[in-house]
Order: sequence, then structure tokens, then C-alpha cells
Amino acid sequence: MVLALLVPLGEVADESAHLLRAVALLDGQVVGHRETVTYSDGVARPAAGVTVDPAWEVVSRGRPPAPDKVPVPEPMPAPGAPAFLPLYTIGTYFPGFYVPAALGTGAGAALGLGHAGAARLGRLANAAAYGLLGLAALALARRGRALLFGVLVLPMGLSLAASFNQDALMIAACALAAALLTGEEAWRRRLAALLIALVVLAKPPYAAIAAMLLVPLPPRFWKNPVLWRRVLTALLVVLPGALWILYTTTSVATPVPRLAYEAGPLWTGPRPATFLGTDTRAQAGVLLADPSLLLTLPASCLFGLKRALTLAAGAIGLFGWADRPLPAAVYAAWGAGLIGLALLCGPALRLRRADLALLALGALVTAWLVALSQYLSWTDVGEVRIYGPQGRYVLPLIPMLALAVAPRPDATLAPRMRWTVALGAAVAALDLVVVSLAAARMY
Repeated sequence: MVLALLVPLGEVADESAHLLRAVALLDGQVVGHRETVTYSDGVARPAAGVTVDPAWEVVSRGRPPAPDKVPVPEPMPAPGAPAFLPLYTIGTYFPGFYVPAALGTGAGAALGLGHAGAARLGRLANAAAYGLLGLAALALARRGRALLFGVLVLPMGLSLAASFNQDALMIAACALAAALLTGEEAWRRRLAALLIALVVLAKPPYAAIAAMLLVPLPPRFWKNPVLWRRVLTALLVVLPGALWILYTTTSVATPVPRLAYEAGPLWTGPRPATFLGTDTRAQAGVLLADPSLLLTLPASCLFGLKRALTLAAGAIGLFGWADRPLPAAVYAAWGAGLIGLALLCGPALRLRRADLALLALGALVTAWLVALSQYLSWTDVGEVRIYGPQGRYVLPLIPMLALAVAPRPDATLAPRMRWTVALGAAVAALDLVVVSLAAARMY
């Protein structure tokens, strides 16, 4: 709640575009559409976006446009009447996780709070939805509550929850799905499948999280019909997301504009090769010309030491446009908390190795797909590195790990659980005080 009211609108990752997406949903625009826009470099380009009052864009603009770095529409539409505003990839997202923020914003507008006040109410509605999903996860989980609680109170998740960014509800939905799957009742598995389907619809590269539906693996699973029924369920869960991305790619998606640039070193086509934006087809050609890049590019993006440390910091919390770090004490406390949790819980838990291998593979495939999607849709053609992956993209994957552990039947849990609860409460209390004060100093 503090972050929702304290942090300026637009000072959370991609929030301005997500806010416009939520506002457009109130007007019945389920998905964006294409229009041709003239940009500050004088070039007319097709763009995916929505039609709303530009006053919403003005109030949510965290920082002024920088046409010397990225082309922007010119002239910018004047507030007061609906106009087309480009959103690019965000204009293609499935609208499910925008509903709470849209309803809150609509209620604020109906109450006459003005654009800024209505947007604040939309933020609070998103935070409330995040809290309700998180509380449901903790209430329904039969094991792994400490891990789920830790994911839900990470500063990055709280920052996203206090904004219009749909990633927060994706994280909470994954936590709730994992919590449901700690039990074997049919209603739990059906509801978890629905939540996972919504996550995959929102971001199809997360399709591999459907591996959660396959565990616990039954004995001699390769011959067990139970597993193959679960595989069929997982495929059906992923299918709507596959159909959605096929539809948006062919009907809505457009390149992201860039100032004119020469293709990077990996480009194998004729030169000079000047591009005015991203180009998915050209990038696919780069990857197909050297298939080893399908592995080496994501590997260098995810596992290089410097990049891995940046991703870890981003998973704990980088505010603003991923350019406002938290105090070092916050990162140290979360690192110590993770080690402490492993030491406290480790002796009382047993790893389901087959389940862990499957879930780890699902998480790795998801991270690989996310990195490749960023290369295809966000990175300049032929570049040797991938633009865009951030630590917050990993957060929906962590709840899966709760399904790979189980209490040892002979372990005495009570003393360890008291210390585990105390450790989690201490780190959360640090968040409550330090993160709020840090945000107040930032803004």
C-alpha cells in the first residue's frame, strides 16, 4: 500500500503501457490493434497499441520521452479525446491479469477522482488482488509455505503488485497453483490447471511451467497411465496460449521502433543492412544460420557471472526502470535468509529427485524460451547479446520448487518451523521498514 501511494506513476517497469492496457480494457478493447504512426525520425511505421485518452499516458509518464534515443510518435496526441497510442508487445498480451487494476481505475473514474486518483485506486486494486491470491496460496499449501511466503514478499514482487504491471499477478497465480498442487484432490488440480493456463495465456514463453501438473511422478512413471493423463492435461493447458500467440503474432504484433541502425555482427545477410526497428523474421534467420546460437545466446544471458548477479539483484528488487537499487542490507538479508531457510529446513525435508529434475528442466526451458523471445522481439537484429531479460522474470518459476520436497516422516519439525517462521518474519519486517524508507528516499 505504501508503494502504491508513494512511488510516482510510471516509475515501475513498463507501468505506463500496462496502465493504458488496463484503461483500454475498460473500453472493451480486449487486445490491441495496428495503426500506422509517424515518429520523431520522420518515418511512418505500423504499431500495435490501443485507443484511449492521452491524458492517461501523460499522468503515467514517469520520465519525459527521449526522441534522440528511441523514436516517439510525433506529434504526441493531445489529451482530451481518444487517440491511438503505441504499446508494441504489451498491446498483444492477454487481458486476464489486467482486470483488477482496470476495475479499480474504472471505480476511481466513476467517483470523480481524476486521472491520477483513479490510477492510484487501480494500483491499490492490483495490490489487493495480489494479496488475496497470496493469502489463498498460504492457506491452501500443505507444504512449502516458507518458500511461497518468501517469493510473495520479495521487494520486487511487492513493487510490481503496487503497480499496473501484470507480472505481479502472474507470480501470485504461480504461487497459488503450486500451493494447490501440494494436495491430490481433483478440484485442486483443476483449479491449478486453470491458473497455469492463465499464466501461459499472459506470456506463452512460460508454457513449460505446466510441468507442475505432472508431479508427483507415479512409480514406473514411463508406463503409468496416470502420467499420460497428466501429460494430456498439460498439453490442453498450454494450447490456449499457443493459439493466442499465433493470433496476436499474425494480427496484432508489430516491430518495436528503433533509430536507424546497421545489423550486428551475427547478421549473415548482405550489407549494408539498415533496420528501423526489431525484426523477428530477420532474427529467426540469424538463429537458423547458426543453430548453436539457440543455446549459446541464452546461456551467456542467463549464466554469465556478471549477468547472473544482475538477474539475482533484479529478482530481489530493482526499482524504477531497473535503475534504482535498494540498500545493500536488503540484498544481504535476502541472501542470508535463503541460506538460513535451507539450513533450517534441509534436515527435515527430503528431495523427490525425479520431481526436482522434471521441475528444474521446466524452469530451465522456460528461462530459455523467455530469453529467446526477447532476442526475437526486443533485440536489434544480429546483436551478440540479448536485450531485456530481468530478474523479475524468474519469480514465477520459484514456487515450482515447493513441489519437489516433502517432510521426512521421522523428522521433528516443530522446533525448526518456529525458527523458520521467525526468520521469514524478520526478513518481511525488514522489507516493511527498509523498503518503504528506501522508496521514500528515491522519490
